[in-house]
Amino acid sequence: MQQRLGHRSAALIALAAIGFAACGGGGSDDDSSDTAAPVDTAEAVVDTEPEDTEPSDTEPDGTEPDGTAPDGAVGFNSIQPSVIQIEAIGTIRDPEVGLTDGSGRGSGFVISEDGLAVTNNHVVTGAATLEVFIGGDTDESYNATILGVSECNDLALIDIDEDDPLTPLQWYQDEITTGTDVYAAGFPLGDPEYTLTRGIISKLEAGGETSWASLDSVLEHDANIQPGNSGGPLVATDGTVVGVNYAGGSRTNTDQFFAIDKDTAQEVVELLKEGDFESLGVNGEAVVDEEAGIAGIWVAGVAPGSPADEVGLLPGDIIQSMNGLPVGTDGTKADYCDVLRTSGDNPIKIEVLRFDTEEILTGEINGDKPLEQTFSFAQAVEEETTVEEAATTYDSYTTVVDDTGALTIDLPTAWTALDTAPVTLDDGSSLPQITGAPDMTSYVETWDTPGIFFATVPTADILQVLSTFAPTDCVDGGQTDYQDAAFLGTYQVWTDCGGTGTIFVVLGAAKVDGSGEVAVLTAQVVTDADLDALDQAFATFNTTS
Repeated sequence: MQQRLGHRSAALIALAAIGFAACGGGGSDDDSSDTAAPVDTAEAVVDTEPEDTEPSDTEPDGTEPDGTAPDGAVGFNSIQPSVIQIEAIGTIRDPEVGLTDGSGRGSGFVISEDGLAVTNNHVVTGAATLEVFIGGDTDESYNATILGVSECNDLALIDIDEDDPLTPLQWYQDEITTGTDVYAAGFPLGDPEYTLTRGIISKLEAGGETSWASLDSVLEHDANIQPGNSGGPLVATDGTVVGVNYAGGSRTNTDQFFAIDKDTAQEVVELLKEGDFESLGVNGEAVVDEEAGIAGIWVAGVAPGSPADEVGLLPGDIIQSMNGLPVGTDGTKADYCDVLRTSGDNPIKIEVLRFDTEEILTGEINGDKPLEQTFSFAQAVEEETTVEEAATTYDSYTTVVDDTGALTIDLPTAWTALDTAPVTLDDGSSLPQITGAPDMTSYVETWDTPGIFFATVPTADILQVLSTFAPTDCVDGGQTDYQDAAFLGTYQVWTDCGGTGTIFVVLGAAKVDGSGEVAVLTAQVVTDADLDALDQAFATFNTTS
């Protein structure tokens, strides 16, 4: 049996040495901006108390009791036959909880007698089926087909399967001005009862960058809309369409709402008659998790046959970069849509985090490269080294957290020897660490037992980390660049350790965003099963500092 200075003992000595030699790493502050929420997910707070409590013969929206309109107002019933409720049925994949019911209801409106209708992309894309109810009639429903969608403009054109002529709405022909009287029609909160609310245009060019769309500007108005109003029309007093409602109030203001202006909507809808525009076939939203170091476009649904589907994107994936540009880092779809608008139909290289399996995948949209795992340590070393074939594999893993709560990593459940206490330095300070193995003594004293050591060190010098943790009785197998969704660094492979077939690996990596300290991970690989364990460790190690 090969005796040596134990790996863990050497690691702790190295940790202490680096602790004395280097200064601590710094953090970074990130200012977040208020963005509106899609109507389907907004939680609108509405003052329902009327300002005038005197008795009135008119309805709250200004119509007479029979639904007719006074001069200068649109009647409650006048546009109702053109407004539709859309029930999108299907599932989405949440990164944390897996497959969930993604069914929901939004609004829309008819624009042609033969059944063409407008709604939002986020209402329909990725749905398995669409069921349409016309004008609040719940006794009969119709199927609908998606003709074209635009993710970046959050618009969709659908075709309602109805043989009888429908009643279309017309687009507003006059210039929209601040103060223009408007009415929002639709089916808020998924309720099948048709509603109409009244307001004015309060701003002509409100910011259009949101977590689910990217428009140069949108209309801001105060005609109350709520979840379920997505895709419904915003109309003028003559019943013509001023805009397409798509967002309820921001995180700080729930009294203002947003619609895609009629000029943008008309232009995009004409393009959608020929198919998708500025779209990959994704129903998605920008997500940012600073604690986990994750940012990107979360894919809630994928349209069958779309470029996203063909490259292998799945609901629950997070698109992290496109053509080398990180996307979604500011909580909006701006960068994502800029790449789409620049690339057109040309290939787009994407990097994807498949969150539920902790895989990093790369591929080429509109190209011939489907998504494939971008890094596997087992694949990287299998042609260069030979390790013993394991009698059994690790069939389950456990997330291990150190005592300070600063480190997490997944280790084989079979590795019951765990040490999560921090290393105390001579100056009284401490550094967090996790060590795991099937047998701690054998791991420390021999090359015959696998194990993993994970810690953070206060240095920015990756090469110093590799040098400090290098073993003395192994053969240098060379250094390789390393990058995943959150970390960037270098790993070094050592072979024939102690005259055995054991492999020793040292990884030094810093967070991509520059925050926190350098992570160091060392692993003792005895069998091919340990390579799988190392892949899992590489995919899951993380720091909160």
